[in-house]
Amino acid sequence: MRTRPAGIGNVNADWMGSLPSKLSAMPLKYLAVPGSHDSFTFWVDVHAPVGPDQKAYVKYLASMFSVLAKKVMVKWSMTQNLTFREQLDAGIRYFDLRVSSKPSEPGSEIYFIHGLFGHKVRDGLLEINSFLGRHKKEVVFLDFNHYYAMDAEHHVYLIHMLQQVFGSKLCSDSAVENITLNFLWEKKYQ
Repeated sequence: MRTRPAGIGNVNADWMGSLPSKLSAMPLKYLAVPGSHDSFTFWVDVHAPVGPDQKAYVKYLASMFSVLAKKVMVKWSMTQNLTFREQLDAGIRYFDLRVSSKPSEPGSEIYFIHGLFGHKVRDGLLEINSFLGRHKKEVVFLDFNHYYAMDAEHHVYLIHMLQQVFGSKLCSDSAVENITLNFLWEKKYQ
């Protein structure tokens, strides 16, 4: 089943900025924040190798039945059908991110992954940053919770990428339990 955001346009794009002052003063841990699972798997590359997040037998089957196996994998690898921007416009603010390098690829580039490789992480972050630039009171939560085929160099690359893309929008090291939207807005953190 294919779904799209309800309503016309981006009616949920500024929901945080529209909250009553009582809620914007409340610690974030008490707010229900809409999120998505395997957030940026609305597109996967069927021409790339099977990801390192898969078991050996899946990789073996994919090598034996390449086209057929990958067509099947696409069905369960793509857990979203909304693009970066569509999810943000729909009000999604929590993103479940799984990332990986491509083991056969030189360099430190990393990609979103769920069985098959998706977009470059930088592309997703730039799209999020562009959205945040247009919606000054919106805040996103990026949960990088699975890393595959990444060594220390890849992690340093990811940290530098986050700093480069978001800059002063990144929330500093704070007592998370007490952070409110008002605090984030005051500091211009997003």
